[in-house]
Amino acid sequence: MVYTRPTSVPYPNVWHRFTVRRHGTTASLRVQDLTEDKYDAALALLSKHFTADEPPCKYIGVNNYPTAVSELENLWRKTMKDRLSVVCVEDKDDGSSVLVGVNVLTVVCKDDKDEPFKTDDKIWAKLFGAVDLVGRSVDIFEYYGVDSYLTAYGLVVAPEWRGCHIGKEILKAR
Repeated sequence: MVYTRPTSVPYPNVWHRFTVRRHGTTASLRVQDLTEDKYDAALALLSKHFTADEPPCKYIGVNNYPTAVSELENLWRKTMKDRLSVVCVEDKDDGSSVLVGVNVLTVVCKDDKDEPFKTDDKIWAKLFGAVDLVGRSVDIFEYYGVDSYLTAYGLVVAPEWRGCHIGKEILKAR
């Protein structure tokens, strides 16, 4: 069974609002569902900063391998359509908003078809293959006694917002 967001959970939803002090001023932010109009900005933030700063991506130098980055972007694009991912945006005084963080989320169900990880890209195989191997090293469903669980394919905060606890606020919404 592929998980679908229950119709009883409003979409899109603002999960919570908060403020942070930054550069001597107070910024108003909100954590909300990732909506289609923000897909490109979320993908750009992930592609630029997650791939450069997330430790395994950085170690492998994934940014030096366009086909591996493309595979990762395809995974994010596909997962964003699940309507489970969340973003953090700054609400500006002029009514506009700026994306400052994103967390790409999905739910894995016990009855999901188990497909072995396959790719022709050696770098993508090294990166995601390691994640897949770790994920298969324990039966999460049995260990925790659950039929489904929330997992993530990336959490990133724009560098200029790091240190403001944005990641923590995003995680609170999960």
